[in-house]
This record gives sequence, structure tokens and C-alpha cells, in this order.
Amino acid sequence: MARLRRCLRLAFALLVFKGLALASLAPRSALRVAGVLLFASEAARAEKDLGYEQMDRLKGGGEALGKKRTRMPGFRALPSGLQVKDVDPGRSGAPEAQLGDAVVFTWEGYTINYFGRPFETRTLQKMDGLDPDPVRFQVGDGTVIKGIDEGVLGMREGGVRQLIVPVELSYDEGHQLAPRPSTAGGNRALDFVMDNKGGLMDKTLLINVAVKRVYPK
Repeated sequence: MARLRRCLRLAFALLVFKGLALASLAPRSALRVAGVLLFASEAARAEKDLGYEQMDRLKGGGEALGKKRTRMPGFRALPSGLQVKDVDPGRSGAPEAQLGDAVVFTWEGYTINYFGRPFETRTLQKMDGLDPDPVRFQVGDGTVIKGIDEGVLGMREGGVRQLIVPVELSYDEGHQLAPRPSTAGGNRALDFVMDNKGGLMDKTLLINVAVKRVYPK
């Protein structure tokens, strides 16, 4: 029964995510969630033991109440808990991002298990009349969320990578880590999830990263 409830929760989350993510993306966006739009049955069959989500109200529930993390098909699960999938390997022969390199990237973000709600996309930016500059940081400098800091390692210019970011590799309570959404609505959507104290919110994020430049140290 516990396994059935877990599969039903997964089915609902993935199907809602599929519909909203497709509706929010610009038609020609290079950052697509297609690789994550999976049939619930496929995801359930590929489920691996990655531990439980950090949802305090469910602590101690184990198999009965705990929400297990799901390894998404086609993604690699790293020891940190980050899951990555390369959509585009980038320009052949270009340098790969390493610790200490400067990286310039654009990104999109979704609250994958909270109705698949987008908090940063080109569509949201266009609706607000914004054209933000790409984000630039030095790998390992601690200025971006850990999921992106680790997630860009090995990426080349022109590369596109999807990241499933668990809460422990995500945003800080002080809202200091980059990248932040460029729109007011995006900030509200992200903070509603990340700042929730109810203990029942799954704060896993989907972040799509497109590397524009890599400057070796």
C-alpha cells in the first residue's frame, strides 16, 4: 500500500509538471524540460534509493509516510544527490569548466514537485519586458547555489544541462546565493516554496543551464 501511494504521488507530480512546463516555455527555447517530461510508469520503474525528501512533518514515517527521492530516467545521480542530464554537449574542443574557471551561463528554473511552476523562463522575462544579462561566476567561489556550482563542472561552451537539485544543494534562507529570478513574480514563486516552514513542501528544483563562455583560470 505504501508503495502504491508513493507511485500515485509521483504520477501526479510528473503529469502536472509536464503540462505546466510545456505551456511556459518559449517555442524556440534552447532550455527545454523535454528530458524530464516522463510517463509516471517509467519513472516509477526507474526509482532508486536516493533517500527521503527533507520534509519535517513526515520525519519518522519511513515507508508509511516518507517521500522517497526519485532518480529520473536518463539522469546521472552524483554522490551529492544532484542529478544531471546533458541535453547538448556543447562545442567540440572547447574547454570544460573546472574548479576556479569563470563561467557565463543563462538558466531556467521550475519547482518540479510543486505543480511544475516556473520561476525563471524567457517567457516570464518577456512578459515583464526584461532581457537580463547572463550570470557570471567563478566555479567554487560560493556565490551560486551548490547545485549549479557542481552542475556546471565539465560543461563546455554551448552546452545545455538539466539539473535536479535537492533542497540541501539549493537556495539559502538569506536569499544571498545566485542566480535569483529576474522577475518579481518569479521571486515570489521561488520563495513561496523555499521559505515554506510547514514541513510538507517538496522543495526539489529543476534548473536548466546553458553555458555561454568558459574562461579557464
